[in-house]
Amino acid sequence: MDKKLYSQRNMAETANSVIKRRYGDHVRSRKWHHQFREIIGKCIVYNIER
Repeated sequence: MDKKLYSQRNMAETANSVIKRRYGDHVRSRKWHHQFREIIGKCIVYNIER
């Protein structure tokens, strides 16, 4: 396996785990575009806090 690519995957999995622990692992919206906005919002808040 390529060590550089694996490292990037590891960082992505860590970020996903932190977001799920802090902000919950489910979305409340029913429509897919509202779900997408909710997930993006969680990512933006995570990046601001970081």
